[in-house]
Amino acid sequence: MTNKSTVLLTGLIFFSTILSAQVKRTIMPVLAPGEQYVFRNTAISDIHDEGVRTINQNFSTSWFLRVIGKTSEGKLMIRATYLKINQRTEHLFTHDLTGFNSDDFNEFVVKSIGDELHTQNDHLRKLGEGMLGKSFTVYINPDWRVENVTGVDTLVNVALESMGEDDPAVKAFGKTTRVTVNNEEIRKIFDAAFSYIPEEEVGVGDKWYKDDNHHVGPLRAEYTVKAEEGNEMEIAVSSATAVNNDIQASYSRKGTIHVDIKTGLLLRSSVKDDMKPRAGNITRLVVRTVKNELQKK
Repeated sequence: MTNKSTVLLTGLIFFSTILSAQVKRTIMPVLAPGEQYVFRNTAISDIHDEGVRTINQNFSTSWFLRVIGKTSEGKLMIRATYLKINQRTEHLFTHDLTGFNSDDFNEFVVKSIGDELHTQNDHLRKLGEGMLGKSFTVYINPDWRVENVTGVDTLVNVALESMGEDDPAVKAFGKTTRVTVNNEEIRKIFDAAFSYIPEEEVGVGDKWYKDDNHHVGPLRAEYTVKAEEGNEMEIAVSSATAVNNDIQASYSRKGTIHVDIKTGLLLRSSVKDDMKPRAGNITRLVVRTVKNELQKK
């Protein structure tokens, strides 16, 4: 019994030593003026009406990022330029397709069936062409929350004006576009990509929490360091189920984020925002998966 107790005690001491020696890392990126990156954001949405999947959307945008420097208030300034725009919306019952592919400007225009779809796709083509190569500025606070974005509203307005907004169809298209592509919506994309960044050093097993937003309401996100391998840290993100009583829907988040251990910067992530009906009152559900990638040039 004495020998067994000694072995057990020795094992516990060894395990405790490993835990106490756990490596903690600072995951707080520091960027230098002139550094360049390519940031790709992809949002895949499955839309369900009356419990049936009816629409699939895939919106992917790539920006060329250049670090400008810091403002007098210490905010990091990044200049972002539209590099690629690829969007596709399919109505699964009618197989109607709308979209824009910056690798083939006329892809969806050529595929259009009927005048209405042709007009929509032509509008998307002209808007996409007008946005490619245009830039805006992202301002990031010292805690890496994106405070604001400027310039998106302007470049969208310029692109729409060049299409001739005197035309009622173009005017209606412009009204919808300004709701979905603007300074605030782009700010949300960049902010969500870097929301994982903790305030303190972290190691495997550590957890921290952030107040965040699902597309139908606020939530409390939990981040947990799951593993380290080579120069990568794997972080799991999840949330408890929250409820939006106005639309009688519950929602939650779950996904994985991979971070460069040396720089603290995002490498890639895939996060699913789920949504479920409550009491059978909601008619439309949107389940969205967002994928982000960041590469240094």
